[in-house]
Amino acid sequence: MRKKSKRNPSIYFLLIALIVLIADRITKHLALQGNYLKNYGLLFGTFDIPGLRWVFVILVILVLVFLIYVLSMKDIKKNPLFQLGLLLMIAGLIGNVIDRIFYGFIIDFINIRVSAFNLADASITAGALLIIFKLIRKER
Repeated sequence: MRKKSKRNPSIYFLLIALIVLIADRITKHLALQGNYLKNYGLLFGTFDIPGLRWVFVILVILVLVFLIYVLSMKDIKKNPLFQLGLLLMIAGLIGNVIDRIFYGFIIDFINIRVSAFNLADASITAGALLIIFKLIRKER
């Protein structure tokens, strides 16, 4: 009789996050060739205050360190949905901090009436929603 092997979803989630980060970089590179908006603020253009580039970079790096720490916690490793949410947020934050370091702004190219955003923003939002969903579901 063969033993069922337990696959670790963490590897797949890490791969998904890496694909999201690569797709974000590729789409932003393509956007630079055509139509894009320069976002000097944070997520979806909030807090667009001139001269805060490095403050935002430092804040995002601190958030990244915290999220990576949370990801390494024992309880989180047992919670696949929470893991995926954290990794999506980490991938999105890395994508946007790369923009801010190298360009001084975030490259937004998906324009809707109320805001402009990019794949990194969508990844951060999706990750946060997964975590919120998991927390709400856990309390019930």
